[in-house]
Amino acid sequence: MAKKSITGFVAFLLGGMIGATIGLLYAPQSGEETRKVLIDEGQEMVDKAKTSIQEAEDSALSAIQETQSRLETLNQEAKERIEKLQDIAKDTLQEQKDSLVKGYSNAREVVME
Repeated sequence: MAKKSITGFVAFLLGGMIGATIGLLYAPQSGEETRKVLIDEGQEMVDKAKTSIQEAEDSALSAIQETQSRLETLNQEAKERIEKLQDIAKDTLQEQKDSLVKGYSNAREVVME
C-alpha cells in the first residue's frame, strides 16, 4: 500500500513538472514573468508535496493506532480465555481429587471388612 502511495506521489510530481515546463515553453511572456510563474508553480508543487506527505503521515499514524488498539483487545481476550481455562483446570483437578479420595475410602472400607 505504501509503495502505491509513493509511486502515485512521484507520478504526480513528475506530471506537474512536465506540465509546467510545456506551459512555459509555449507561453509568450517575458523572462521576469516566466521566473515569477516558475516560482509560483514551484511553491504550489512544494505545498502540494507537503500536504501529501502530511496526509501519508496521518494515515500511517492512524493505522498504527488502530493496530495497537486491536492488539490490546486481542491481548485482553487472550488473558480472559487463559483465566477461564485455568478455572476449568482447577475445577477438574478438584473433581479428580474428590473422586480419588472417595475411591480410596471405598477401597479401604472393602479391604477392612
